[in-house]
Amino acid sequence: MIGVLAVVFLMGADREVVVPCGQDLDATVNADDPMIGTRFQLEGGCTYSVDTMVVLNEGDEIAGPQATFIERAPAFDPQPTVTIVGSEGLSHVIRAQGTVRLEWVKIIGGPGQYLGGSPVAGTGSALAMGMASNTSSLYAVHITGTDAAGITNAHGTFERIELDDTTQDPNFLGFTGSGLKAINEVEVRNSYIHDNQGNGLWCDVFCQDSESHLNGFWVHENLVVNNGRAGIRFEQVGDVADAGEALIENNEVHGNSTGAVRGGVSLHDAQNALVRNNVFGAKSIAGVAYPRNRDRVAIRATDSGRSDRPNLFNIDIVGNVLNGEVIKGCEKPDTIVACSGNR
Repeated sequence: MIGVLAVVFLMGADREVVVPCGQDLDATVNADDPMIGTRFQLEGGCTYSVDTMVVLNEGDEIAGPQATFIERAPAFDPQPTVTIVGSEGLSHVIRAQGTVRLEWVKIIGGPGQYLGGSPVAGTGSALAMGMASNTSSLYAVHITGTDAAGITNAHGTFERIELDDTTQDPNFLGFTGSGLKAINEVEVRNSYIHDNQGNGLWCDVFCQDSESHLNGFWVHENLVVNNGRAGIRFEQVGDVADAGEALIENNEVHGNSTGAVRGGVSLHDAQNALVRNNVFGAKSIAGVAYPRNRDRVAIRATDSGRSDRPNLFNIDIVGNVLNGEVIKGCEKPDTIVACSGNR
């Protein structure tokens, strides 16, 4: 059913287009003038099925009506009333180009693709952000049910989002499998990252500098639990002029690394990271009991020794609450890994 468009001009986006339940969302968005920033306002209590990738251009927004959160301190678990479901043929449900914003929607889907029997990088995600700007943002978005990453090539700021049940295809593990994967600095805050088969949050391949992110790969005030690999991973960063930095602080990190030896937080072949004031070990939060991280390892700072990757260097691990867990890497010289005030 094709509905009637209600168009309102706004101070943020250039205009608003209301997309009623039952209207073809991908056809509506993709037919819009890419030179006009449009807020596509979706209706609550609706599921929008898309069989063509939705393309958001500069200034575009997709939003459901404001709904509620479940507080899982320090995170906020969003409960959107709008769901966008991609068909089995889409390697991405949504692709972002330029500065975009998504809020109050749940996105499901993103099957991985293969070439010559090998998984194809960048496929199998709900949201592809390789062409998005570092000033893009997500707020109160829930992403789930992908073959690889929930968000690929992430750019921007991610606040009060939920990422779970990503990497349903194990062939993407160690490749792109994660709730969110970035190769440039992003910020993730107050978010609920849980039960992903791969890493929860992952910045890789130099995690390149972003002028919009002065704290680097800034992961703070999140609940990161029950992920199959590292809860938070900072990997292969350093040795080039635009290599990024990491600040990982004030997170609750529990029950991670169930499927691989990674620890709650993993710093691997990486440089210039500060990990501080995070809480590890078994803990109950909002009535849910979370186990310790695998092998009671809170943080792993490791170096593969490979000549084609950066050497581990300038890692500071400070003031974390371990609750009986350990840190791997503190035995190295302080110029490589410096540990203090952890308890």
